[in-house]
Amino acid sequence: MNRHSARTAFAFALLLLSTPLIAGIHRAVMPPGIAVGEIADVLGIGPMSGASVRGVVASVQGTLITLNTGGAPAIVIDASSAKFMNDHSGSGSIADVKPGTRITAFINTAPTMQPSSFLRAQLITIESQPDLELTGTVDSSDQAHSRFVVLGITINVDANTGFGSNVPTFAAIKFSDVVAGKVVSVTARFSGGAIVATQVQLNFPSIQLPAILLGTVKSIGPAAWVITSHDGKDTTVSVDSQTKIIGDPKVGDSVQVMANVDSAHTYLAIAIVKVDLHDTTTVELHGTVKSISATQWVVGGPPGTLGPDFLVKIASTTIIYPDPTVGDHVVVVGTRDSSAMFTATKISKDS
Repeated sequence: MNRHSARTAFAFALLLLSTPLIAGIHRAVMPPGIAVGEIADVLGIGPMSGASVRGVVASVQGTLITLNTGGAPAIVIDASSAKFMNDHSGSGSIADVKPGTRITAFINTAPTMQPSSFLRAQLITIESQPDLELTGTVDSSDQAHSRFVVLGITINVDANTGFGSNVPTFAAIKFSDVVAGKVVSVTARFSGGAIVATQVQLNFPSIQLPAILLGTVKSIGPAAWVITSHDGKDTTVSVDSQTKIIGDPKVGDSVQVMANVDSAHTYLAIAIVKVDLHDTTTVELHGTVKSISATQWVVGGPPGTLGPDFLVKIASTTIIYPDPTVGDHVVVVGTRDSSAMFTATKISKDS
């Protein structure tokens, strides 16, 4: 949720809290000291209409705030009775409103005995601009000291740093996901001579890498095939006129499937190739490193997708270059034996 959406949601909640409920709707039991039918107005701003104005401040004179209108007639907000909030501490004052600041003013539209050309604000929220914004590839990440480097700039993280991504993920993004090679967008503040991240967003590629499936054909239909992997899991793979069927595979045959996976986690086959697992077969696998140990790696689809994971056996002769780490996209060349065990002969970063 962006800052403006958060403020809008907050104001809507205040509107619900400060507007009398429609007659006939059952009310919850209220705490002692509040009469039935009354709602506590914790900010003391009174009923709100929901009307608002958002813009950049041109000038402040006393309690009058003039917005930048680009030469059009001035929009002046009377803040004499307004409560102020900012997105740091929550509370604020008119001293925080300066030329160039962006604000949202929630307007009192109730009739008044003294008509005015000014808009009477009940609540004013103040947007703070980050001290620094940057986007780039992570050069290095120091998990032990809670800092990472982007474009040669050292960025610190603390308990208030938020993490996210530009695509939905099943698992929450954490600082441990910020590793060398990842592309990030950072908003930051200056504190005690250091740059401290307020928000770190991982930027995943917009182009989904194909998933690779290896298994046995369980069924063949005009629009979909069912493939059973070596662990017994069935995957339905859609086919269309663009799907390449190679080797004339039949039910019971072993196949390798290259497929695109969409946002609904539907597999659409690019190619289905019959393979012979009775002999050792050379295979090339593209994927993201999920875990690393001395004897085996797990390589699978990008984080947040349902792309399958593959167990890759590491032998004493396996060539690993140039030191890929968890999160890197790699090319794995190896052999698969009759028991479907994949042994890597070479693992390298995928450019």
